[in-house]
Amino acid sequence: MKRLKILLIAYYFPPLGGAGVSRPVALLKRLPKFGIDVDVLTVKKISYRTYEPELLDDLDRSRIYRTGSFDPQRIMYLLGMRKIKEKTISKGRSLIDSFFPDSKVGWVKQAVKVGRVLAENKKYDLLLSTSPPISTHLVAKKLSKEFKIPYIADFRDYWTSYKPEDWYSQEKDITRAKKLLNEICKTASGVTSVSNPIQGYLSTGEVIYNSYDENRAKLWNDKIDSSLFYIGVLGTLDKLCLIEPLCQLLDSIRKQNVEVFKKIKILQVGNINDHQFYETLEKYKLKDLFGIHNQKNREDTIQILNKASMLYMGLNPKFENGIVTTRIFDMIASGRAIIASVTKQSEVATLLQDVPNTYCFTHENLPEAVQFVLEKISISPMKINPIPVTLLPYSSNTMAVKFSVIIKKVISENKRS
Repeated sequence: MKRLKILLIAYYFPPLGGAGVSRPVALLKRLPKFGIDVDVLTVKKISYRTYEPELLDDLDRSRIYRTGSFDPQRIMYLLGMRKIKEKTISKGRSLIDSFFPDSKVGWVKQAVKVGRVLAENKKYDLLLSTSPPISTHLVAKKLSKEFKIPYIADFRDYWTSYKPEDWYSQEKDITRAKKLLNEICKTASGVTSVSNPIQGYLSTGEVIYNSYDENRAKLWNDKIDSSLFYIGVLGTLDKLCLIEPLCQLLDSIRKQNVEVFKKIKILQVGNINDHQFYETLEKYKLKDLFGIHNQKNREDTIQILNKASMLYMGLNPKFENGIVTTRIFDMIASGRAIIASVTKQSEVATLLQDVPNTYCFTHENLPEAVQFVLEKISISPMKINPIPVTLLPYSSNTMAVKFSVIIKKVISENKRS
Protein backbone atom coordinates (compact mmCIF):
# COMPACT_ATOMS: atom_id res chain seq x y z
CA MET A 1 0.00 0.00 0.00
CA LYS A 2 1.30 3.47 -0.94
CA ARG A 3 2.60 5.52 1.96
CA LEU A 4 0.99 8.89 2.46
CA LYS A 5 2.92 12.15 2.83
CA ILE A 6 1.80 15.10 4.91
CA LEU A 7 3.23 18.47 5.92
CA LEU A 8 2.74 19.35 9.58
CA ILE A 9 2.74 23.12 10.09
CA ALA A 10 3.64 23.99 13.69
CA TYR A 11 5.19 27.25 14.86
CA TYR A 12 5.99 25.83 18.31
CA PHE A 13 8.45 22.98 17.93
CA PRO A 14 11.72 21.92 19.61
CA PRO A 15 14.21 23.26 20.53
CA LEU A 16 11.33 25.30 21.98
CA GLY A 17 9.88 23.61 25.03
CA GLY A 18 6.71 23.52 27.07
CA ALA A 19 3.38 21.78 26.68
CA GLY A 20 2.65 23.18 23.21
CA VAL A 21 5.36 21.17 21.46
CA SER A 22 4.26 17.75 22.74
CA ARG A 23 1.48 17.16 20.22
CA PRO A 24 3.44 17.93 17.02
CA VAL A 25 6.46 15.99 18.30
CA ALA A 26 4.27 12.95 18.99
CA LEU A 27 2.73 13.14 15.51
CA LEU A 28 6.13 13.31 13.82
CA LYS A 29 7.30 10.28 15.82
CA ARG A 30 4.17 8.11 15.72
CA LEU A 31 2.34 8.67 12.42
CA PRO A 32 4.95 6.83 10.27
CA LYS A 33 3.95 3.60 12.04
CA PHE A 34 0.56 3.95 10.37
CA GLY A 35 1.76 4.54 6.83
CA ILE A 36 1.99 8.34 7.04
CA ASP A 37 5.32 10.08 6.53
CA VAL A 38 5.52 13.51 8.15
CA ASP A 39 7.55 16.60 7.29
CA VAL A 40 7.45 19.53 9.70
CA LEU A 41 7.39 23.20 8.70
CA THR A 42 8.34 25.42 11.61
CA VAL A 43 10.15 28.63 12.48
CA LYS A 44 13.87 29.15 12.99
CA LYS A 45 15.17 29.94 16.48
CA ILE A 46 13.21 32.56 18.40
CA SER A 47 13.47 34.23 21.79
CA TYR A 48 11.31 32.08 24.07
CA ARG A 49 10.62 31.33 27.72
CA THR A 50 11.49 27.59 27.73
CA TYR A 51 13.86 25.45 25.69
CA GLU A 52 14.01 21.64 25.47
CA PRO A 53 16.55 20.86 22.71
CA GLU A 54 16.85 17.29 23.97
CA LEU A 55 13.41 16.58 22.45
CA LEU A 56 15.11 16.68 19.06
CA ASP A 57 17.43 13.79 19.91
CA ASP A 58 15.20 10.95 18.72
CA LEU A 59 13.55 12.83 15.82
CA ASP A 60 14.43 12.57 12.14
CA ARG A 61 15.83 16.08 11.72
CA SER A 62 16.01 15.69 7.94
CA ARG A 63 12.23 16.05 7.95
CA ILE A 64 12.20 19.34 9.88
CA TYR A 65 12.20 22.49 7.72
CA ARG A 66 12.73 25.86 9.37
CA THR A 67 11.98 29.28 7.97
CA GLY A 68 12.80 32.85 8.83
CA SER A 69 10.15 35.15 10.23
CA PHE A 70 9.42 38.82 10.85
CA ASP A 71 7.55 38.23 14.09
CA PRO A 72 8.74 39.98 17.30
CA GLN A 73 10.21 36.87 18.94
CA ARG A 74 12.30 35.98 15.89
CA ILE A 75 13.54 39.57 15.64
CA MET A 76 14.43 39.60 19.37
CA TYR A 77 16.46 36.43 18.85
CA LEU A 78 18.34 38.00 15.95
CA LEU A 79 19.08 40.98 18.20
CA GLY A 80 20.69 38.68 20.75
CA MET A 81 17.86 38.06 23.22
CA ARG A 82 17.57 34.33 23.90
CA LYS A 83 15.07 33.98 26.71
CA ILE A 84 11.90 35.94 27.45
CA LYS A 85 10.64 36.34 30.99
CA GLU A 86 6.94 35.96 31.74
CA LYS A 87 6.90 39.56 32.96
CA THR A 88 8.13 40.73 29.54
CA ILE A 89 5.35 38.80 27.81
CA SER A 90 2.71 40.35 30.06
CA LYS A 91 4.04 43.85 29.43
CA GLY A 92 4.02 43.20 25.68
CA ARG A 93 0.30 42.43 25.56
CA SER A 94 -0.54 45.76 23.87
CA LEU A 95 2.08 45.02 21.20
CA ILE A 96 0.68 41.52 20.69
CA ASP A 97 -2.82 42.91 20.17
CA SER A 98 -1.56 45.22 17.43
CA PHE A 99 -1.08 42.16 15.17
CA PHE A 100 -3.89 40.09 13.64
CA PRO A 101 -4.61 37.29 14.09
CA ASP A 102 -1.57 37.15 16.39
CA SER A 103 2.02 38.33 16.74
CA LYS A 104 3.24 35.39 14.60
CA VAL A 105 1.56 36.69 11.45
CA GLY A 106 5.04 37.89 10.40
CA TRP A 107 5.93 34.22 9.94
CA VAL A 108 3.17 33.48 7.41
CA LYS A 109 4.82 34.89 4.29
CA GLN A 110 8.14 33.13 4.96
CA ALA A 111 6.42 29.86 5.86
CA VAL A 112 4.30 29.93 2.70
CA LYS A 113 7.41 30.61 0.61
CA VAL A 114 9.22 27.52 1.94
CA GLY A 115 5.99 25.52 2.05
CA ARG A 116 5.49 26.25 -1.63
CA VAL A 117 8.87 24.73 -2.49
CA LEU A 118 8.14 21.69 -0.34
CA ALA A 119 4.70 21.17 -1.85
CA GLU A 120 6.05 21.38 -5.39
CA ASN A 121 8.78 18.83 -4.73
CA LYS A 122 7.20 16.50 -2.18
CA LYS A 123 3.68 16.23 -3.61
CA TYR A 124 1.98 16.07 -0.22
CA ASP A 125 -1.33 14.29 0.19
CA LEU A 126 -2.41 16.57 3.03
CA LEU A 127 -1.44 19.55 5.20
CA LEU A 128 -1.98 19.53 8.97
CA SER A 129 -1.75 22.86 10.80
CA THR A 130 -1.86 23.07 14.58
CA SER A 131 -2.56 26.20 16.62
CA PRO A 132 -1.80 28.30 18.56
CA PRO A 133 -0.79 30.49 16.92
CA ILE A 134 -3.78 30.86 14.61
CA SER A 135 -1.33 32.07 11.96
CA THR A 136 -0.36 28.43 11.31
CA HIS A 137 -3.80 27.91 9.77
CA LEU A 138 -3.25 30.89 7.48
CA VAL A 139 -0.16 29.11 6.11
CA ALA A 140 -2.12 25.90 5.52
CA LYS A 141 -5.09 27.77 4.05
CA LYS A 142 -2.87 29.59 1.55
CA LEU A 143 -0.94 26.48 0.47
CA SER A 144 -4.11 24.40 0.30
CA LYS A 145 -5.77 26.84 -2.07
CA GLU A 146 -2.69 27.21 -4.27
CA PHE A 147 -1.84 23.50 -4.58
CA LYS A 148 -5.32 22.00 -4.18
CA ILE A 149 -4.13 19.97 -1.18
CA PRO A 150 -6.67 19.31 1.59
CA TYR A 151 -5.78 20.53 5.07
CA ILE A 152 -6.79 19.67 8.60
CA ALA A 153 -6.91 22.49 11.16
CA ASP A 154 -6.00 21.32 14.66
CA PHE A 155 -6.91 23.57 17.61
CA ARG A 156 -5.03 23.19 20.89
CA ASP A 157 -6.77 26.34 22.19
CA TYR A 158 -9.83 28.40 21.27
CA TRP A 159 -7.92 31.39 19.86
CA THR A 160 -5.33 31.78 22.57
CA SER A 161 -6.17 30.20 25.92
CA TYR A 162 -9.05 32.65 25.70
CA LYS A 163 -11.98 32.81 23.35
CA PRO A 164 -11.94 35.87 21.05
CA GLU A 165 -14.64 37.56 23.13
CA ASP A 166 -12.47 37.16 26.24
CA TRP A 167 -9.23 38.12 24.52
CA TYR A 168 -10.32 41.30 22.76
CA SER A 169 -12.04 44.35 24.25
CA GLN A 170 -13.28 45.85 20.97
CA GLU A 171 -16.36 44.35 19.31
CA LYS A 172 -14.85 44.83 15.84
CA ASP A 173 -11.84 42.69 16.83
CA ILE A 174 -14.09 39.96 18.26
CA THR A 175 -16.18 39.92 15.07
CA ARG A 176 -13.06 39.80 12.92
CA ALA A 177 -11.61 36.91 14.90
CA LYS A 178 -14.81 34.87 14.82
CA LYS A 179 -15.09 35.45 11.08
CA LEU A 180 -11.58 34.09 10.57
CA LEU A 181 -12.28 31.04 12.73
CA ASN A 182 -15.38 30.39 10.63
CA GLU A 183 -13.38 30.71 7.41
CA ILE A 184 -10.74 28.28 8.66
CA CYS A 185 -13.31 25.70 9.69
CA LYS A 186 -15.17 26.03 6.37
CA THR A 187 -12.12 25.81 4.11
CA ALA A 188 -10.44 23.02 6.06
CA SER A 189 -11.31 19.48 5.01
CA GLY A 190 -11.13 18.43 8.64
CA VAL A 191 -11.05 20.06 12.06
CA THR A 192 -9.68 18.58 15.28
CA SER A 193 -9.42 19.97 18.80
CA VAL A 194 -8.05 18.90 22.17
CA SER A 195 -11.27 19.16 24.18
CA ASN A 196 -15.04 18.98 23.95
CA PRO A 197 -15.61 22.65 24.90
CA ILE A 198 -13.29 23.83 22.11
CA GLN A 199 -15.00 21.51 19.65
CA GLY A 200 -18.36 22.87 20.80
CA TYR A 201 -17.18 26.45 20.40
CA LEU A 202 -16.05 25.75 16.83
CA SER A 203 -19.28 23.81 16.15
CA THR A 204 -17.41 21.27 14.06
CA GLY A 205 -14.68 18.67 14.06
CA GLU A 206 -13.53 15.79 16.22
CA VAL A 207 -11.91 15.74 19.65
CA ILE A 208 -8.48 14.16 19.97
CA TYR A 209 -7.03 14.59 23.45
CA ASN A 210 -3.38 15.30 24.06
CA SER A 211 -1.32 12.39 25.33
CA TYR A 212 1.62 11.06 27.31
CA ASP A 213 4.75 9.62 25.72
CA GLU A 214 4.85 5.83 26.22
CA ASN A 215 8.64 5.58 26.39
CA ARG A 216 8.99 8.38 28.90
CA ALA A 217 6.14 6.97 30.98
CA LYS A 218 8.21 3.83 31.57
CA LEU A 219 10.50 5.94 33.77
CA TRP A 220 7.84 6.17 36.49
CA ASN A 221 8.65 3.69 39.25
CA ASP A 222 6.15 1.48 41.06
CA LYS A 223 7.62 1.66 44.56
CA ILE A 224 7.71 4.50 47.08
CA ASP A 225 10.45 4.01 49.65
CA SER A 226 10.01 6.82 52.17
CA SER A 227 8.55 7.46 55.59
CA LEU A 228 7.42 10.86 54.31
CA PHE A 229 4.44 11.51 52.06
CA TYR A 230 5.50 13.50 49.01
CA ILE A 231 3.02 15.44 46.86
CA GLY A 232 4.38 16.38 43.43
CA VAL A 233 3.56 19.64 41.68
CA LEU A 234 4.26 19.17 37.97
CA GLY A 235 4.46 21.91 35.35
CA THR A 236 4.37 25.68 35.04
CA LEU A 237 2.67 27.68 37.78
CA ASP A 238 1.02 30.89 36.54
CA LYS A 239 -2.36 32.60 36.33
CA LEU A 240 -3.81 29.47 34.69
CA CYS A 241 -2.32 26.83 37.00
CA LEU A 242 -2.59 27.83 40.64
CA ILE A 243 -0.68 26.84 43.78
CA GLU A 244 -2.97 28.48 46.37
CA PRO A 245 -5.63 25.71 46.41
CA LEU A 246 -2.92 23.25 47.44
CA CYS A 247 -1.75 25.64 50.14
CA GLN A 248 -5.31 25.89 51.47
CA LEU A 249 -5.56 22.11 51.48
CA LEU A 250 -2.27 21.74 53.38
CA ASP A 251 -3.28 24.43 55.87
CA SER A 252 -6.53 22.54 56.56
CA ILE A 253 -4.63 19.29 57.10
CA ARG A 254 -2.30 21.03 59.57
CA LYS A 255 -5.25 22.38 61.54
CA GLN A 256 -6.92 18.98 61.62
CA ASN A 257 -3.95 16.72 62.33
CA VAL A 258 -0.58 18.33 62.93
CA GLU A 259 1.26 15.01 63.39
CA VAL A 260 0.15 13.75 59.98
CA PHE A 261 0.93 17.15 58.49
CA LYS A 262 4.56 16.74 59.58
CA LYS A 263 4.87 13.74 57.24
CA ILE A 264 4.03 15.81 54.14
CA LYS A 265 6.60 17.28 51.77
CA ILE A 266 6.03 19.02 48.42
CA LEU A 267 8.14 18.49 45.30
CA GLN A 268 7.76 21.29 42.76
CA VAL A 269 9.15 20.88 39.23
CA GLY A 270 8.42 23.43 36.50
CA ASN A 271 8.64 27.11 35.68
CA ILE A 272 7.31 29.48 38.34
CA ASN A 273 5.63 32.32 36.45
CA ASP A 274 3.30 33.13 39.33
CA HIS A 275 4.64 36.39 40.75
CA GLN A 276 2.78 35.75 44.00
CA PHE A 277 4.16 32.22 44.48
CA TYR A 278 6.56 32.89 47.35
CA GLU A 279 4.16 35.36 48.96
CA THR A 280 1.50 32.62 48.92
CA LEU A 281 3.87 30.18 50.64
CA GLU A 282 4.64 32.82 53.28
CA LYS A 283 0.96 33.59 53.72
CA TYR A 284 0.21 29.97 54.66
CA LYS A 285 3.60 29.44 56.40
CA LEU A 286 4.46 26.55 54.09
CA LYS A 287 7.82 27.58 52.65
CA ASP A 288 9.73 24.88 54.57
CA LEU A 289 7.44 22.22 53.13
CA PHE A 290 8.34 22.94 49.50
CA GLY A 291 11.29 21.50 47.62
CA ILE A 292 11.65 23.93 44.70
CA HIS A 293 13.29 22.43 41.61
CA ASN A 294 12.09 24.85 38.91
CA GLN A 295 12.32 23.75 35.27
CA LYS A 296 14.03 20.42 34.49
CA ASN A 297 14.13 18.26 31.39
CA ARG A 298 11.32 15.72 31.16
CA GLU A 299 13.36 12.69 32.22
CA ASP A 300 14.82 14.47 35.25
CA THR A 301 11.34 15.72 36.15
CA ILE A 302 10.09 12.16 36.43
CA GLN A 303 13.13 11.08 38.43
CA ILE A 304 12.45 13.84 40.96
CA LEU A 305 8.72 13.13 41.14
CA ASN A 306 9.22 9.37 41.47
CA LYS A 307 9.37 9.99 45.23
CA ALA A 308 5.80 11.30 45.18
CA SER A 309 2.79 9.22 46.19
CA MET A 310 0.39 11.89 44.94
CA LEU A 311 0.41 14.57 42.25
CA TYR A 312 -1.42 17.90 42.37
CA MET A 313 -2.85 20.18 39.70
CA GLY A 314 -4.95 23.32 40.17
CA LEU A 315 -6.67 25.24 37.38
CA ASN A 316 -7.98 28.79 37.62
CA PRO A 317 -11.79 28.45 37.24
CA LYS A 318 -11.77 31.56 35.02
CA PHE A 319 -9.85 29.66 32.35
CA GLU A 320 -10.49 25.97 32.96
CA ASN A 321 -13.39 25.53 30.50
CA GLY A 322 -11.83 23.78 27.52
CA ILE A 323 -8.35 23.67 29.03
CA VAL A 324 -6.82 20.22 29.34
CA THR A 325 -3.15 20.82 30.09
CA THR A 326 -0.74 18.21 28.76
CA ARG A 327 0.60 17.58 32.27
CA ILE A 328 -2.62 15.80 33.27
CA PHE A 329 -1.80 12.94 30.89
CA ASP A 330 1.70 12.56 32.33
CA MET A 331 0.12 12.54 35.79
CA ILE A 332 -2.31 9.81 34.71
CA ALA A 333 0.55 7.76 33.26
CA SER A 334 2.45 7.96 36.57
CA GLY A 335 -0.09 5.69 38.27
CA ARG A 336 -0.05 7.96 41.32
CA ALA A 337 -3.02 9.37 43.19
CA ILE A 338 -4.15 12.71 41.79
CA ILE A 339 -5.63 15.62 43.71
CA ALA A 340 -6.97 18.31 41.35
CA SER A 341 -8.42 21.68 42.19
CA VAL A 342 -10.97 21.96 39.37
CA THR A 343 -14.73 22.44 39.19
CA LYS A 344 -17.06 19.56 38.36
CA GLN A 345 -17.91 21.27 35.07
CA SER A 346 -14.31 21.37 33.86
CA GLU A 347 -12.97 19.13 31.12
CA VAL A 348 -10.24 17.88 33.46
CA ALA A 349 -12.84 16.72 36.00
CA THR A 350 -14.71 14.90 33.22
CA LEU A 351 -11.47 13.28 32.09
CA LEU A 352 -10.57 12.13 35.61
CA GLN A 353 -13.94 10.49 36.23
CA ASP A 354 -12.62 7.24 34.76
CA VAL A 355 -9.20 7.46 36.40
CA PRO A 356 -8.85 5.56 39.70
CA ASN A 357 -7.35 7.14 42.81
CA THR A 358 -8.26 10.73 41.99
CA TYR A 359 -10.22 13.48 43.70
CA CYS A 360 -11.37 16.85 42.34
CA PHE A 361 -12.08 19.67 44.76
CA THR A 362 -12.93 23.33 45.12
CA HIS A 363 -13.24 25.45 48.26
CA GLU A 364 -16.76 24.05 48.75
CA ASN A 365 -15.65 20.45 49.24
CA LEU A 366 -12.23 21.15 50.74
CA PRO A 367 -12.97 19.03 53.87
CA GLU A 368 -13.60 15.98 51.66
CA ALA A 369 -10.34 16.64 49.82
CA VAL A 370 -8.54 16.73 53.17
CA GLN A 371 -10.00 13.33 54.04
CA PHE A 372 -8.91 11.96 50.65
CA VAL A 373 -5.30 13.00 51.31
CA LEU A 374 -5.35 11.75 54.90
CA GLU A 375 -6.64 8.38 53.71
CA LYS A 376 -3.79 8.10 51.21
CA ILE A 377 -1.24 9.02 53.85
CA SER A 378 -2.64 6.35 56.17
CA ILE A 379 -1.95 3.60 53.62
CA SER A 380 1.47 4.93 52.59
CA PRO A 381 3.51 3.47 50.99
CA MET A 382 0.81 3.16 48.36
CA LYS A 383 0.73 0.66 45.52
CA ILE A 384 1.73 2.47 42.34
CA ASN A 385 0.53 1.33 38.91
CA PRO A 386 2.27 3.30 36.15
CA ILE A 387 0.43 3.31 32.81
CA PRO A 388 -2.56 1.15 33.78
CA VAL A 389 -3.88 -0.74 30.75
CA THR A 390 -7.26 0.96 31.17
CA LEU A 391 -5.62 4.35 30.50
CA LEU A 392 -3.89 3.50 27.22
CA PRO A 393 -6.41 5.67 25.30
CA TYR A 394 -4.31 8.63 26.42
CA SER A 395 -1.01 7.39 24.98
CA SER A 396 0.69 9.22 22.11
CA ASN A 397 0.35 6.04 20.06
CA THR A 398 -3.42 6.08 20.46
CA MET A 399 -3.51 9.79 19.61
CA ALA A 400 -1.59 9.05 16.41
CA VAL A 401 -4.03 6.26 15.53
CA LYS A 402 -6.95 8.70 15.79
CA PHE A 403 -5.17 11.27 13.65
CA SER A 404 -4.27 8.62 11.07
CA VAL A 405 -7.90 7.62 10.68
CA ILE A 406 -8.98 11.22 10.06
CA ILE A 407 -6.03 11.89 7.72
CA LYS A 408 -6.76 8.84 5.58
CA LYS A 409 -10.46 9.65 5.49
CA VAL A 410 -9.85 13.24 4.34
CA ILE A 411 -7.35 12.14 1.67
CA SER A 412 -9.71 9.45 0.39
CA GLU A 413 -12.64 11.85 0.20
CA ASN A 414 -10.50 14.46 -1.56
CA LYS A 415 -9.43 11.97 -4.24
CA ARG A 416 -13.04 10.95 -4.88
CA SER A 417 -14.08 14.58 -5.33
